[in-house]
Amino acid sequence: MDVVEKERVVKKNVLEIFRDNFETRQSDSEILSIRPEKEYDTDFISYYESILDIFLIDQEHLCNITGKVEYTVKKVAELWSMTPHSFNAYN
Repeated sequence: MDVVEKERVVKKNVLEIFRDNFETRQSDSEILSIRPEKEYDTDFISYYESILDIFLIDQEHLCNITGKVEYTVKKVAELWSMTPHSFNAYN
């Protein structure tokens, strides 16, 4: 899977996780510009932990994926490629 395809998969899942965690009806483009830790008083850590769980990324990377949702998508796509559970990790 190339980088563009990974980002598409990550984006789709991150947006869904965001909507589930924050119960919002904002558009995709609006969500991508949000910083959950600044704009929501709720427990945003569970949002990030859900992302780590789905993409099998180690907990130690939690601090690397925080920030704007758009940044989170790019960083998760990058980290996902580096996990031992990733197909590319074996190539």
